[in-house]
Amino acid sequence: MDIELHNHEQIEMLNQRGGRTLSIVDLIRAGTLSVEMAACAVRALAEGASLLTGARPGGAGKTTLMAALLQLLPPGVRIVTVDHPTVIADGLARPAAEPTCYLAHEIGSGHWYGYIWGRAVAAFLSLIGGPRRVASCLHADTLEELADILGSPPLGVSREALGRVGLILFIHVRPGPRGLRRRVAAFHEADGRGGHRLAFRWDERSDAFERLGALRDEAGLRPYLNLMRELAEGGEAEAEGVRRRVLAFYGRA
Repeated sequence: MDIELHNHEQIEMLNQRGGRTLSIVDLIRAGTLSVEMAACAVRALAEGASLLTGARPGGAGKTTLMAALLQLLPPGVRIVTVDHPTVIADGLARPAAEPTCYLAHEIGSGHWYGYIWGRAVAAFLSLIGGPRRVASCLHADTLEELADILGSPPLGVSREALGRVGLILFIHVRPGPRGLRRRVAAFHEADGRGGHRLAFRWDERSDAFERLGALRDEAGLRPYLNLMRELAEGGEAEAEGVRRRVLAFYGRA
């Protein structure tokens, strides 16, 4: 099967609530994250970053956010859904030769498709390296809460393993004047020293995103900013059309 069709099917399986799968354009237009945040995310993904999204309550949008970001992966990266722990074991047993994103629908104790728990979580994160990356989400509102969940029994994930995750985003949901507001409240990126730095945060009072400090290689970020501006200002929002634009961008990069 064509890798793009295969990946589209894997991402679509994350959509358990019906309706069309939302794209990064939908989320930008809804105010869930800014153009600048989306640009930083796609650059990190282009460079091979793994991804975790978090929100403590169910229905906040952590899976929707993860699905939208997976649509920004570089071409040639095959998404492999971890529907059984043997998928992880098989991956670890083979040389990391092909660009692969191992996807767990959630790090949680439920017995549902694509969920992982226990010792499988540490093994899952140990897949990170070379052309391999991982993506998942879990019920946590802050980096500290996420680290505590992952580091405690029965998961036992080391700080070193967590430090290899390039992007960790938390989404909060709050009542607003026109219904619920879903916002990426904290955007963390790996700092290159085994930890993470908070690059953006959401100010609830002003409903604005704040950039914390200078961004890494702002000149290098410019093409990704241009891409996200073009997408946000254009007419196309459906996932398939956005993906075509993203692939065209990678072809020019």
